[in-house]
Amino acid sequence: MNSYFFELINNFLFQSQNSKAGKFCSDSIFFINIDAFIFIFIALTLIFSTFASTNALGFLMMIIIALSFMKLLFKNGSKVEFTKMDIWITVYYLIVVVSLCASSDFMLSLHGFLKMLVYWLLYYSLTGFFKGNKNKFLPLLVLISLLCSIESIIGIIQNHAGVLAISGWQDTSKLDTTEVLSRCYGTLQPYNPNLLAGYLIAAIPSTLSLCAICYYKGYFKRALTFCALLFLSILAIFYTGCRGAYLALFGMSILLYISLYKYTNGFSNIKKRVKTLILAVGASLMCVIVLMPPIFKRILSIFAMRGDSSTSFRMNVYESSFKMFLDNPFLGIGVGNQNFREVYGLYMMTGFDALGAYSVPLEIAVESGIFALIAFVLFMVKAVQKCLNIIKNTTSKVRMIIAFSILLMITGVMLHGAFDTIYFRPQVQFIFWLNIALLNSLFIK
Repeated sequence: MNSYFFELINNFLFQSQNSKAGKFCSDSIFFINIDAFIFIFIALTLIFSTFASTNALGFLMMIIIALSFMKLLFKNGSKVEFTKMDIWITVYYLIVVVSLCASSDFMLSLHGFLKMLVYWLLYYSLTGFFKGNKNKFLPLLVLISLLCSIESIIGIIQNHAGVLAISGWQDTSKLDTTEVLSRCYGTLQPYNPNLLAGYLIAAIPSTLSLCAICYYKGYFKRALTFCALLFLSILAIFYTGCRGAYLALFGMSILLYISLYKYTNGFSNIKKRVKTLILAVGASLMCVIVLMPPIFKRILSIFAMRGDSSTSFRMNVYESSFKMFLDNPFLGIGVGNQNFREVYGLYMMTGFDALGAYSVPLEIAVESGIFALIAFVLFMVKAVQKCLNIIKNTTSKVRMIIAFSILLMITGVMLHGAFDTIYFRPQVQFIFWLNIALLNSLFIK
């Protein structure tokens, strides 16, 4: 029995279906179908992102990395290709390595660095996968859209059920009971409305792109369905009460409006029924904002500054974090929230403890210094330039739509990241690097 089992495993790993014994593993059933296994684990990671813990998601990502490494080693024709866009992200991680070595608490910083290393390797793994499997991205777009919609529906139900806040998520001192927003948080772990908002901001460009692709292909009923799902996702973002996501959504809307105006000759090329649909969705969202006091008050609190305790708290954290940066401007303090908390205790104002800097640019500057921040910004600039290059020069409408959806995703995630560090959560990171990897694998045709 044992010998039979061993022979079965040996045939699976090291022999092809029709080959004689001794064939190299590159001809095995496993390696012939390794892209299918990678695709399965990408899909599983997306699904598990909606409810699994950070450790479980990290484990699934490492499986994707391991499979990609095995493919690189043993499958004929597999190789790593660096693009111009990769230069700055590689420089960024090299600076982070130097920052790690210079950290005053190496072990705590190492813990944070290993998490970053997983994301970096994941990016190259996904890039390698999409270069040979561009046809797999549309199914993944559909999966992201469906998962985003499910989380949106759950969030809307939570809001209408009046879910209780797990922690002090908003300043209610100047609000009456009818103006307090029941901030939904979905099923993402750990429960946090800002995490749900960040997840939805990263995911809704996928739904929008599917809506546009279906419309372009002539599948009008499907396009209308995805449009309805998009509306639910935007509504759920309002119900999260995440003001950073509100600003990100506003920025994405402005970008979408400008792009539509520019590429449709002032909207003259858009059909009347599409214009009507856009106006109906916009008017519905405006009614939600104006006619629902909790959401309207939440939006107004953005401008309260020190008058809102939540905003005032963040401003105190920003001030303390900036002092940390000024004391460590070139190499930072080392990466990771555990390392951050250890050093932050020396700078924080009494009673204003924090897990991070609540701003991605500030977090990067504090942890790894000004040069790391410059390298990361240049990587984002290169990504944006590539999106614009594809949009302007490709002859494929589908490629143009996907490139624009990635541009929207970058815009939304970075705008939200300016006021929160939810960006570093694996649920957001996975969708972010999935999109960036696809962008890196797109070629102008």
